[in-house]
Amino acid sequence: MHPPSPRRLSLQQIVEGQRRAAFVGRKAELGLYRANFALPPEDLRHRFVFHVRGNAGVGKTSLVREWREAAGEFGAVTASVDESADSVPDVLADFAAQFAEQGHPLKALDRLLTTYRRARHDAAGRLAADSETPGGAPSPGA
Repeated sequence: MHPPSPRRLSLQQIVEGQRRAAFVGRKAELGLYRANFALPPEDLRHRFVFHVRGNAGVGKTSLVREWREAAGEFGAVTASVDESADSVPDVLADFAAQFAEQGHPLKALDRLLTTYRRARHDAAGRLAADSETPGGAPSPGA
C-alpha cells in the first residue's frame, strides 16, 4: 500500500502562499495588529480603528490585505476604503456592503442610506427644475 499523497494545492493557493511569503517590511505593524485581538475592549491599549497612510508604493495595500486576513483568523469583521470614497455616505455604503459580504449586514444603515440617496435625488431634481424656470422666476412650489 502506498502512503496517501499530500493534498494538492490549487494554483490560487500556491500564488497566495507565495504572495504572503514575499510580504516584508511591515512585520511590526502586523504584530501590533494581531496582539490587539488579545486585549479586551476595555483595555486602554485596545484599538478599534487602524489607519494607514503613506506614499505610493510603500506597501499600504499589502498591509491592509494582511490585516484583513489576520482579522478573519480571529473571527473579526473588517472593512476598508481608499481615496475613491469621496464622501461620508460613500464610506458608510462601502462599509455596509463589505460587512454584508462577510455575513453581517447593517440593515438599519442600509435603510438610512436609501433614505439619504432618495432625498439627495429629490433635491437635485428640484434644483434642476428651479434652474429651468424661465426668467429666473421662482417655481410655483417655492
